Amino acid sequence: MRWIVSGVGLLFLIAGYFYFSTSYNLSREAKREFNKGNFESSYQLATQALDIDPYNRSALSIFSQSKQRLNLQKFLQKTKHNYEQALEILKQSNVSPQEFLQLRWIVEEFEKDYRAVLILNNPNESEEMQLKQYKDWFLQLQNRLKEAQQSLQKIQNQAK
Repeated sequence: MRWIVSGVGLLFLIAGYFYFSTSYNLSREAKREFNKGNFESSYQLATQALDIDPYNRSALSIFSQSKQRLNLQKFLQKTKHNYEQALEILKQSNVSPQEFLQLRWIVEEFEKDYRAVLILNNPNESEEMQLKQYKDWFLQLQNRLKEAQQSLQKIQNQAK
């Protein structure tokens, strides 16, 4: 009987530690923020929880998931900006050599960042769909740029 009471008491003590611990409270709050889609807030709360207790597995999990979402959101925002910038250049009737190089740089930047973001992150369905659309568009742009460069080289070779 004494062992049962001691066991139950120890169980309540351990449960109380995890329930009332500042680190675990912060990790629960981080999880709620993550579920709401507030990834920045979730990341900050999980970081605070890990500062208090680096062995808090719940906080580590939320920290990692939030960081992935933030990386993907940042990449998608940057890609959208580059996409809009490329569209502005392409709307012009003539593209200068500097603008042509800028378009090539935009495509190369997308390819480099795209590979890095997929290696380190696991996109959800919505993000994966956006990534695929941008990838297809930038691939088409890259092919058009190669065709334009080949045409220019042919013209230059014929002029010689």
